[in-house]
Amino acid sequence: MKTLLSAAVLAAVAGVASADIAGEATPIAHYAIGTPSYGTRAVTPGATFSNVTNFLGQAYLNGGAAVVSGNLTTKYVSEQINRTHALTNVTRFSFSVANLDAGIVTARARVRFHDLNNAGGTNTGAYITGYSFSLIAFNPGVTVFSANIAAITLPQNFSMGITFDNLGATGTTAAQLNNLGVGIFNPPDVGSSPDLAFTTTAASVGNVHNAAGNSFNFGGQPVANFGWEIVPAPSSLALLGLGGLVAGRRRR
Repeated sequence: MKTLLSAAVLAAVAGVASADIAGEATPIAHYAIGTPSYGTRAVTPGATFSNVTNFLGQAYLNGGAAVVSGNLTTKYVSEQINRTHALTNVTRFSFSVANLDAGIVTARARVRFHDLNNAGGTNTGAYITGYSFSLIAFNPGVTVFSANIAAITLPQNFSMGITFDNLGATGTTAAQLNNLGVGIFNPPDVGSSPDLAFTTTAASVGNVHNAAGNSFNFGGQPVANFGWEIVPAPSSLALLGLGGLVAGRRRR
C-alpha cells in the first residue's frame, strides 16, 4: 500500500511574476514509497545541510493543481533550512520529488529560496532566487535530483521549497500533477530543520513574498522534514578549513 500525506485541492491564485534561472537536474538516488531506507545515499562532501539519506518511506503531495500564468501548477511547499555554517556561495543543491502516480509523470520542478519572516521560519519571506528545470519524466517513487549551479549567495538559515507545473505539456493532467510532491526524510545528516513546513493555500509559482498559506506538520509521525541538500563552493570550504586551522593554533 502506498503511504502518503496530502493536502486538499483548493482554488488557484496567480503569483507575482519574477524571473528565475533555467537549470538541469540529474537523478542521484531513488526510493520506493512504503519502504523506509536509511543511510543509503552518501552525503555530498562539504554539505552544510543534507537530508537525503534517511528516507521514511512516505511523501507529501503538493496538490491544488490549477492554471497559473498559462500552466497547470501545484501549490508551493517549503520548509526552513538551518545550515551548519554561514558559507554564502552555494554551487550545488539537491531536492527530492515524489511521484505517487501509477506511471511516469512529465512535469517541470521549480525550486525556490526565500528569506525567513515568521516565528516558524517556513513562510515565504523575501524571494532570494529560484530555478526552473527542464521537463522531467518522474518515475513512481521518490527520486533525489542534484543541480550544479553558478555560485549564489544564501544566508545560513532560509526557506527552501518546490512547486510543479506542466510547462504547457497538454499530455500532463491536473490529476497527475497532484500526485507529485516531496519525499519525507529524517533525521538530517548535516544541519537541522524544525518539525514544521509551509504550503500555499492555492496553486503558486512559488516566488511570492508573504504568500497566503499555512504552516503544518504531522504531529511528529512522521517529522515534517523533506529531502534537500546544500553544498557551498569549494573555495568556501577551503576558507572554512583554514579558519578551523587558525582557531586550533590560537588555542594552543
